[in-house]
Amino acid sequence: MATAEALVITQYYRPEPIGSGPYCADLAEWLRQSGRDVTVLTSFPHYPTPNIFSAAGASPEREIINGVGVQRLHNWIPHRATALRRITSEGHFLLLGAWAILTRRTRRHHLIVSLCPSILTVALGAIAKSRDGRHIALVHDIQSGLAGGLGMVRNRNLLRIMRWSERIILNRVDRIVVLSREMQAQLRAIGVRRPIEVVPIWVDADRIRPIPRAEGDRVTVLYSGNLGRKQGLDQVIALAEELQARHAEIDIVVRGNGGEAQRLAAEIAARGLTNIRLAELIPQESLSEALAGGDIHLVPQDPDAADFAVPSKVYNIMAAGRPFVATARPGSSLWRLHEESNAFVCVPPNDPRAFADVVLRLAGDRALRSALGAQGRQFVERHQRKPDILTQLLALIDAQYHG
Repeated sequence: MATAEALVITQYYRPEPIGSGPYCADLAEWLRQSGRDVTVLTSFPHYPTPNIFSAAGASPEREIINGVGVQRLHNWIPHRATALRRITSEGHFLLLGAWAILTRRTRRHHLIVSLCPSILTVALGAIAKSRDGRHIALVHDIQSGLAGGLGMVRNRNLLRIMRWSERIILNRVDRIVVLSREMQAQLRAIGVRRPIEVVPIWVDADRIRPIPRAEGDRVTVLYSGNLGRKQGLDQVIALAEELQARHAEIDIVVRGNGGEAQRLAAEIAARGLTNIRLAELIPQESLSEALAGGDIHLVPQDPDAADFAVPSKVYNIMAAGRPFVATARPGSSLWRLHEESNAFVCVPPNDPRAFADVVLRLAGDRALRSALGAQGRQFVERHQRKPDILTQLLALIDAQYHG
């Protein structure tokens, strides 16, 4: 059976350490290993903040990374993100990509795989598809839902335009892949009628493995990942304030980069919190060791954004054999994962007392932490292993292309 040359279109790619970059790289390299010639059309590295890449020097416009051809566009990346600036940046990427295709610096392909958090990236995929080609859109964020739920866009007319754009653009692709049934339902609700498959995120369970942690005098509670709006990190600040008021011997480490970092640091200082500190991300090659640094992990989530994105970090935490506490409402994707895995504890969003109660219970019960961590590890080994999920995703792509 012949295989198609593939063009993967995404604004996020290696060497970005978190978010969609590692995911897109895994997918592109898996497509390459399946015998395809693969090209990635992407931005210069910028996530979670452009500053972390400046010391390493600029990436070339064209390079080969692990057998995958990478072509980068010089689109504008805002250093201070707002909804309007983000839309402008995504529109600039679309225009540059369309010009590259029209001038044949990037040729059209038979197989297009586009990644959305930006619906405009999916629109670029429609331009890049050859006349008889196939286009698969991977939807990791539903932008209209996040923008409205998080209050990033308050203008109702603009939200209507965003939903209209998602509906029109996604109804032009051949197949859509989402991370959860909740995201599938949300796309149906805005009028998307194309085939939608649910394929969860994967985890490299061979690379991320449990590392025993010596018991110290104080328990370390860890948040690791992007410091952005949808992460609901004000709940971590409120948790620290509650634990400090109770004189709990617990350290909270917030490790990451992102647009909320300065605001969080200012809030910590304003509240006089001494039990919480910000730290830089640890390189991906040391991810097991980084995750092992937390006795308990935190997965806060803004409840109004819960059905429009899935926090992929949960599977890395589970692979590392660590328990975590998530803020989630009953019926949400995190709540359902909690019921299926029995690997973590859910508390109501924006309830610092309940959050602190569970953290204190876990801090005082090492056996419970070990049991939850072991159940999480078992769950990802059964359901989320990278080769299994990528094989499932590749089968969908092949069925679409050859069907």
